[in-house]
Amino acid sequence: MTRLTVAALAAALTAAAHAAEIPLYPTGPAEDSAFIRFVNAAASPLEVQPSGGNARLSLPDSKPASGFMAVAANKPVSGTLVRGGQRAPVSVNVKPGEFATVVAVEKGGPVVIKESPDDFNAMRVSLAFYNADQACANAALRTAGRNIGLFDAVAAGQSRRRLINPITLTVEITCGGQPQGAPLELGALEAGQRYTVIAVPAAKGTRALFAHDAVSP
Repeated sequence: MTRLTVAALAAALTAAAHAAEIPLYPTGPAEDSAFIRFVNAAASPLEVQPSGGNARLSLPDSKPASGFMAVAANKPVSGTLVRGGQRAPVSVNVKPGEFATVVAVEKGGPVVIKESPDDFNAMRVSLAFYNADQACANAALRTAGRNIGLFDAVAAGQSRRRLINPITLTVEITCGGQPQGAPLELGALEAGQRYTVIAVPAAKGTRALFAHDAVSP
């Protein structure tokens, strides 16, 4: 891995460890802002160690997703993902206005999914679906029990986002039309907020993780 100084990331990790997350600004980030977050897709704890800094970010399975952290745009953000005795390098270049999610899966290198959401609506919910499981073909997300499709045919490493009405929602993932894992309760989704459901590898098939798309101050 090329070792690069990421003081901005180190500072953001320190802030994230001591501050509550806040919703994304309605109009999105400033033109020169870029954001990154980390997701632990395994049952064992994950530690993020940025290159060139002493900050550490710990992600247990009880809180697998960090908030979005501001980093310098168009400059590689690098570090190491540590789980048990395993270490995996990561380096991500985030463009202005872009939000990058680094999903640390249990086997193999991290999956990086990027998007530039511009769909803010104060009266509706912005919901995204990320497919971070290489083994999940034609990933889809639907409401559990009612079988109402929310997203269809999302390829591995890709994402989709849409606006929905504020609602209390339980969802399930399908891969190739086959249900995967247990349904996931998202709770009451609030108008004006952004959320993401992430399909990740599991011991048997694919499972769903849920994240509130918030930034760390």
